[in-house]
Amino acid sequence: MKRASDKLLAEKLRPEKLRSEKLATVILAAGAASRFGTCKHLIQQDGKTVLQQRVESVRSAGLQAPLIVTGAWHQEIQLAHPDFDLHLNPNWQQGLGNSIAFAIGQLPEDTEAVLLLLGDQVAVRAEEIQALCQQWSEHQVLTCAHYRGAPGVPAIFPRALFPQLLRLNGDKGAKALLNKHAGKMIPMASAAIDIDTPQDWQNWQRAQHTNNDYTNGEAVWN
Repeated sequence: MKRASDKLLAEKLRPEKLRSEKLATVILAAGAASRFGTCKHLIQQDGKTVLQQRVESVRSAGLQAPLIVTGAWHQEIQLAHPDFDLHLNPNWQQGLGNSIAFAIGQLPEDTEAVLLLLGDQVAVRAEEIQALCQQWSEHQVLTCAHYRGAPGVPAIFPRALFPQLLRLNGDKGAKALLNKHAGKMIPMASAAIDIDTPQDWQNWQRAQHTNNDYTNGEAVWN
């Protein structure tokens, strides 16, 4: 049975409210995954790809369908998920920062804030995305996860920071902006878990059948 607090949160974050605040979601999935050796976003668990599970987490949190930035594996992702809102970054080789800037340029002009999420953050749950949205809804400041002693993604950036996001380039991402502007941070150990290598994936699979949290994934947000 769903707890009363969960029902209350779901009501506060019903889709109509989030749409009225014009909160967009971007899933970053443009990298070559050279350490993994194939498209990690298309590996499957329980009959669903990693990317599909990320999209479902976003939708289950009450948000609209995310914009997905692709790059090296665009054709493969498009073939697997032709119904997703895919945007090919022609300069994906320039790194995460470039893909973030590209994504901001693809958003509707009336977007008031954007939630950035990595496509391989396999452990982040819909409830945690909801918690971020709740804090954003109440405070309207940069709201992000906190793990490994620092702010990181998932993170919700207000429109006032879009010009700075548009200037990002290379592999550095938005770490400096998070350190400087984070107004609300939510402890989220799950956000530290991402999939860079086949061993990461095996560890994550193994963790699904134990009571231990897998916390050794290397966060790529830097």
